[in-house]
Amino acid sequence: MNQIQHHNPNTDALTEVDESIQLPRSWNRTAVLAAMFCIPFFCPPMTLLGVGAGAIALRSLRKNPDTKGAWLAWTSISFGMVATIVGAWLFWVSGLRTIVLGPTVALAPLFSNDPQSMKQEWAGPATALTQEQLAAFTAQVDSRYGKFVSARFSDQRPTPLEQSWKRTMVVIPITIQFASGSCEADLGLERFNEKTGKSTMVWRSLRIVDGVRGDLLFPDGEPAPPELPAFEIAKPATTIKPVPTTSAAPTPQQP
Repeated sequence: MNQIQHHNPNTDALTEVDESIQLPRSWNRTAVLAAMFCIPFFCPPMTLLGVGAGAIALRSLRKNPDTKGAWLAWTSISFGMVATIVGAWLFWVSGLRTIVLGPTVALAPLFSNDPQSMKQEWAGPATALTQEQLAAFTAQVDSRYGKFVSARFSDQRPTPLEQSWKRTMVVIPITIQFASGSCEADLGLERFNEKTGKSTMVWRSLRIVDGVRGDLLFPDGEPAPPELPAFEIAKPATTIKPVPTTSAAPTPQQP
């Protein structure tokens, strides 16, 4: 048995200590913190912090071998990376994609007469329309405003926040850019399925606001987007220029 002598200052006596006896090692605090960050399993910001804390913990463990927690740090890094990827993908498909990419993604397949692409962005009667039925609506829009260019969230009519969390269907005010100019419109967004309670984040309806020639609603068989408060949609800015149309030449008058 290997022993060493240890001086006791209280008794001025030498005592022998067994070297083979190892004191219990304490946990590395950073490794424990990394595991705590990963407790919210699919919350990407937290799990990403868990990955970073786990890497810091491994570095700290190399400098302080008297602490333990290497397996906890490695588990936090591995689990945190997987959870971050999976969680980010779930957030993306459940609504973040709609917010980031904007309304152009919803309207592009509509105005390009692409029923297959519409099924990825829309729900309800809009997904049952044929290419000919889509073409009939876009032809009506083209005759008024010209070709579709792009769309963005309206900076003139902000979305009321109080209606976003209380209704299954919410209205998103947008500005559509056509070849002849821009006009205001409303998109009906289904946040979740009322029967199942699952998040859907799909488009259901469209209203092109036109105080001169009347609003255009899409599609048939789907209720129009919810009405915004009157003060929100009063006198929407419309900068549409008339689309030139061909007319017959005037007949000469008889003398």
